[in-house]
Amino acid sequence: MLDKLKSFIAEYQLVEPNDRLLLAVSGGKDSVLMAHLFHQLDYTFAIAHCNFKLRAKDSDADEKFVEELAHKLNVTFYSQSFDTKTYAIENKLSIQMAARDLRYKWFDNLINKEGYKKIVTAHHQDDAIETLLIKKSRKSSIGAMQGIPVKNDNIIRPFLPFGVKQIQNYILENSIEFREDKSNSSAQYQRNIIRKSLQYESQDKRVKYLNEIEKNKNIYSKLLEKCERYKIKFCEDKNSGIFLPFEYLAKQDEKQEILYELLKYYGPFSWRDVFSLIDSEVGKYVANSDYRIVRERQGLFLSKISDDLKEQLLININDTVLTYPISIKLSIYNVKDFKLIKNSRLAALDYNKLYFPLILRPWQKGDIFTPLGMKGKKKISDFMIDEKFSTYQKENTWVICSLDNIVCIVGHRINDEFKLVPETEKVYLVEPLINEYEK
Repeated sequence: MLDKLKSFIAEYQLVEPNDRLLLAVSGGKDSVLMAHLFHQLDYTFAIAHCNFKLRAKDSDADEKFVEELAHKLNVTFYSQSFDTKTYAIENKLSIQMAARDLRYKWFDNLINKEGYKKIVTAHHQDDAIETLLIKKSRKSSIGAMQGIPVKNDNIIRPFLPFGVKQIQNYILENSIEFREDKSNSSAQYQRNIIRKSLQYESQDKRVKYLNEIEKNKNIYSKLLEKCERYKIKFCEDKNSGIFLPFEYLAKQDEKQEILYELLKYYGPFSWRDVFSLIDSEVGKYVANSDYRIVRERQGLFLSKISDDLKEQLLININDTVLTYPISIKLSIYNVKDFKLIKNSRLAALDYNKLYFPLILRPWQKGDIFTPLGMKGKKKISDFMIDEKFSTYQKENTWVICSLDNIVCIVGHRINDEFKLVPETEKVYLVEPLINEYEK
């Protein structure tokens, strides 16, 4: 096993002669064996241990065990305790994801502070298979179904050529002590369920999984080549954004995968909605807190949302009442059941002319619309001067937009283009519940 480890490290050039390494050691058999073997190979390393405080006295006993191991191997020992449950709640993460975040943030700090070159983890072959099966169950992208990479930035995984049975046998044959984490057998975690089922899989089935991982790596490599070709030859930087034309994309079988790879760095997005933009009407868009992807005639346009536009709220088709940032009631009527009341505070709009979700946002300089009863466009700033808005009213005026068109100034005037006409079938009514503008 020692020779195979040494050969694997050399083949993938994981460690340079003068590298100072930081080994992540939990106290379990995988990472403990890794520490012993790295000691035998005479690498320069320190041991880092995370105490996630999830298993009461057992967590503290793990920390003590790893500290004693570092002392036996005569290497530097670092440990850090975390309030993992609180972090998970505050950041809306699972316990496993919270632990991962905390672990790698601390490792990065250690590397920067103490000058270590690489982080070494004991992920092995079974971990890679488990990851594949988890990603398949979630219907993840091809990029996510490559198992676990041998190296990723400054993280290296030299135990990937070994299966869990090889590790167990070596531990037993050499009487190496380790700590058993009882939570690894808990059915609370999907990975544990998959790990248990893998124990009963045949060697042929395991080989099949490993071959699938290699196949996925090859597919992903070719996909990245297509992405790079598309990005260089067809995509354009313009108007402070990126235009992704359909000219090349529409001809590719992997159009969704290509879009995901190019746009994932600007996410997260609702990817199903992003992919649907390819076949949607012009003007439809998908947005997150920072970026917006708009369906243009010849492609998709990605742009950063300005700070002004970030202060906005989506109005979904089923919303009936909003209480923040202003209070409004939203209703839909069949035109035959609707009786129009002359009240400028009410916005009665032609429902079939609207594209949902609508956007509620503060008015901005440069906003224009066609006030009801007029034919020409008018700046909202000029409209407010004509209507003698007070300073307070100007600072608290909101508009509702459909795509990039303002359909109404809430509580004041609708856009003439969205008024009710003889052909109107349904009415969309916007009614302010509190008069925000006459204080």
